[in-house]
Amino acid sequence: MSEARERTVRRAIGLAVLVALALLGWWVVRWATEEAPPVGDGRACTGTDLPLDQALAACGLDLPARATDVHYLARADPDTGRVHLAVALHSTRDAMTDYLKQHGLTADQVAKLDDGPYEHGDVADYRGLCGNTAKIPAIRVPVPPGTGQAAVVVEMDGRAIREHTAVILEAAPN
Repeated sequence: MSEARERTVRRAIGLAVLVALALLGWWVVRWATEEAPPVGDGRACTGTDLPLDQALAACGLDLPARATDVHYLARADPDTGRVHLAVALHSTRDAMTDYLKQHGLTADQVAKLDDGPYEHGDVADYRGLCGNTAKIPAIRVPVPPGTGQAAVVVEMDGRAIREHTAVILEAAPN
């Protein structure tokens, strides 16, 4: 190999090593300065200070069967210890119908969710909740009915829960 060609190969190798070291350095700095998910849970939104299982238990709630795309915001009041919780998730019509029945809504009430005391409205922007949240038309259902302590917001398709629906579970202390 000629001396000029050898010099060119060495320069190319040196440049490749420098680029690799620069990329490695950038990745290390990014990794070291990146904010970890709250409470070590990638589903937790910024501002969360409780694990999801602990927050659900404190509010007397559970997740619907086969819940997907779960994101949550859970905060404990520093003075009282009471938990404020909002969970965004996706589910199916059947799973949500079963969930609402398990929490005190009869089959007749589930079939008439857009009648009576259920609130309709734009629930797409729950303050601080990340992930895909429900869009209108949606209903807010107290769980169990009449308590006002917890509510489920479910996307509707006319008079029925959408086949694949976005859901928000909310709970706040009295």
